[in-house]
Amino acid sequence: MKKAFIMMALCSVAFVQAKAETVGDTLVIEDVNKVKIETRGDLQRIVINGAKGDPQFHYVQRISYADTTAIDRKTTSVKDFTKRTVVNKKDKKGTVETSLHLLLGLTTMLDAPSGYSFKLWPSFECSVGVNLDWYPFGKRNYWSTGLGIGWRKYRTQKDMFWAKNNAGSMELVPYDASQSSTRTRFTVFSLQVPLLYTHNFDNKGEWSVTLGGIVNFNTGAHATRDFDYEDESYEVETKAIGQRPVTIDGFLKIGTPYSFDLYVKYSPNEFFKNGRGPKMHQLSFGFYF
Repeated sequence: MKKAFIMMALCSVAFVQAKAETVGDTLVIEDVNKVKIETRGDLQRIVINGAKGDPQFHYVQRISYADTTAIDRKTTSVKDFTKRTVVNKKDKKGTVETSLHLLLGLTTMLDAPSGYSFKLWPSFECSVGVNLDWYPFGKRNYWSTGLGIGWRKYRTQKDMFWAKNNAGSMELVPYDASQSSTRTRFTVFSLQVPLLYTHNFDNKGEWSVTLGGIVNFNTGAHATRDFDYEDESYEVETKAIGQRPVTIDGFLKIGTPYSFDLYVKYSPNEFFKNGRGPKMHQLSFGFYF
């Protein structure tokens, strides 16, 4: 009888349907909601809750053993019965989720002609947006697209400012000697559509790499110069500077287990349209939140 009760407790965990019936000296309980087995010294207590069609089913069996070596446990299941079985919410196979992001970084221009000096600081980039993340094969790999808005501000040397020449092309020209406290910058506003792939190196997604491109619809851009002249301060803005309406940034992001990721972007497209300004390419890098 002792072995029969032990066998009953182990079998009750593995059964899949709920019903209680007595067969000879063996009590068979199917589709058990919860089984609890407590062993203290030579005493063992078995508690079974829930049965098919009867969630209030409750069974308690107490067993006293004169010989504690008679208690023998063996299981062929890899499940840990001390833990509640739940759906693994991290298995995102086939799901689509939304995520918000914020980029803060430095930006500059590469390959500009001699004499076009850009300052890495205080040139900066700021971008915010929402992504749709698609997990077709699980949590380790996903593809993203979405919509964002971004600003990039470029600073150049203080002794030059952006102006249009007679052909309508943007170029840097020197400030007048009578002008002081000079400052020059131009700003670009863009609508952004990312097309990205991300691979997580671990199940928690702490380390990852993201590759892809970001399509920029450069809807607005202008150049600004500030200066003082005869004790008066002036701000002059030049619009319609001839930026390309659409550019693409190659994008790389390294995901970290910290509160921020690292990114770098480079555009193989020239910033200005042909004949509207010097040939140069945008580069930015910074933090991704």
